[in-house]
Amino acid sequence: MKPEEMDRKLEPAVRGLSEQDVLSPYNDATNDRILESKEIMQKWTKEDYLNSQQKVDRINQELTDAIVIGESPDSSRVQDIIRQHYESMTQYYTPTADVYKGLGELYVEQPEYKKLFDTYHPRLAVFLCEAMRIFAEHELK
Repeated sequence: MKPEEMDRKLEPAVRGLSEQDVLSPYNDATNDRILESKEIMQKWTKEDYLNSQQKVDRINQELTDAIVIGESPDSSRVQDIIRQHYESMTQYYTPTADVYKGLGELYVEQPEYKKLFDTYHPRLAVFLCEAMRIFAEHELK
């Protein structure tokens, strides 16, 4: 599926960013993984894309619920949700620990991505980044 055919919630948040804007702060391994995932997504059907977006939305909502009730990023429930997030990433590529932590940092450091997560909860990007770091350090050795 071509990017312009996707009805993406993310699209308004990142409009105007070039690929270079997104990739420049990260190392070559991270950049290669991002580009690899882009190639995979171009082969998706609209149904594939919509299923993926529903999964992402569910994960973000579950993490928002965890924030609201005061759970910490290292709680077993949050780490179970992060495992689902990680497993959903494997449909694009299999992130190494460093790549997965870098993705979490991208969610916080790129204002356009942070804006997207802010639509769920103002602390979601930072919470997700920390939970991803913990997961990577304990599960992706």
